Amino acid sequence: MLINLWYVACFEDEVPANEPLAVRMLGQDFAIWRTTDGSIACVSNICVHRGGALARGKVNDGRIACPYHGWEFAADGRCQKIPSLADQSRIPARARVDAYPTAIKYGMVWVFIGDLPESERPPLPDCFDTVYGAEGWRTVHGRFDYQASWQRVTENGLDTAHVHFVHPAFGNPDAAVVEEAEVRDIPWGAISGHTFHSSEKTEKRGALGDALRESGAAPQGRRKPQSEIQFHMSGLTVMIYQKITPQISQVIFSCKTPVSPTETTTFWSQARNYKLDPANDAERREGILTVYRQDASIIEYVTPEFVPSGMADELSVAADKLPVRFRMMVKEFASRGWEIDHRRLAEPHDGPARVVPCPARRDSAGWVFDPVPLRSKAS
Repeated sequence: MLINLWYVACFEDEVPANEPLAVRMLGQDFAIWRTTDGSIACVSNICVHRGGALARGKVNDGRIACPYHGWEFAADGRCQKIPSLADQSRIPARARVDAYPTAIKYGMVWVFIGDLPESERPPLPDCFDTVYGAEGWRTVHGRFDYQASWQRVTENGLDTAHVHFVHPAFGNPDAAVVEEAEVRDIPWGAISGHTFHSSEKTEKRGALGDALRESGAAPQGRRKPQSEIQFHMSGLTVMIYQKITPQISQVIFSCKTPVSPTETTTFWSQARNYKLDPANDAERREGILTVYRQDASIIEYVTPEFVPSGMADELSVAADKLPVRFRMMVKEFASRGWEIDHRRLAEPHDGPARVVPCPARRDSAGWVFDPVPLRSKAS
C-alpha cells in the first residue's frame, strides 16, 4: 500500500452533519467530520491521550471530541480542550493528532494520506470533468467491497482481455483478440484504447438495450464499441469511456481504496447520455454491481494474493500493456520509499501507536505516535 497519494474515503453524502464517521484506509483508522463551515476534516482515529477511538466520539463546535476523556481536536489535529484541566491551563504542544488534507470532487471525499508538502503532492484526476454533472448526462454512484489486494483490483480494471471471458453481457470469447493499442503516458498515469467486437449471442438489455433499439443502431453482432481506458495514481483511479455508438456513450469512473492489504473498496460513478430519467437509475446501478461481482469471482481467488515483486514473475503479453504500465508506476512510487511495510506493521508491537505521518510533521517535532514502517527504497 502506498502513501503520499490521494484516496477516496467515502462519498460526501455519507458524512453526517453532526457526528464523526469512521473510515479505514491503508490498514489505518481515520475519523472524518464536518466543521462549523461545512468543510470536511480528517484525522488519525487514535487519541494521543489514552488511545480512544475518536470516530466513536462527538462533534462539538466543529471539533471532534474523544469519547474516553472528552479531549477536543480541531481540523488541524491540535487539541483545543482538555476537560480535566482548568480553563487557564496550557494545553501541551504534543497534544495533537495527525491531520490530513481533504478535498471534495465528483461527490467523493478525497484524503491525502502522507506527509508531502502541498507543492509536491499529485493533483486530483480531472478526466471525469467533461461528463460529471454536464448537461445531457445522468450519473449514478455506489461502492463495492473486494476481498482482494488493491493492486489486483486496479489491474483488473485496466485489463481488456478478461472482459470476453468474465463479463458475458458485453464480452465475446469468439472474438477475443486484443488489438495492439498505444499506451500513452499522462501526468500521474497512462491511457490506452480498445475496440470490442460485439457478440451476436447476447443482446443488450435494460436501459442501454432500449436506447440502442430506439436509436436504430446496428444489430449486436455488427457493432464495434470503442473504449478509452486510463488510470491516475491519485485515488487509484480507473476511467473507462465507452462509445457504444456515435450517439450513445457511458463513462465508468472508479477509485480503488486499499482498506487493508487484502481488502479493497471501489467507489464508482457511472455517467450515461441515454435514458436520463431517474427511473432508470436502479437498473444502471445493478448493472455495474453485476460487473463487479463477476470480477470478484475471479480476483478474490487469484494466486498469489499479492502482485509479485518481479516483473518476470508473471508472464505478460501485448494485451497487458496498460496493466503492466500501472505495475511499473507502482514500483516506481515504492522505490521512493512510499510503500507501507504491511508485514512489519502486522508484527507484535509494544511501543507507541503507529500512524501515517501527516504534512505537519515536516514542520514540527515531538509527536506522540511513531510513523508506520515503510519498505526501504533499496527493497
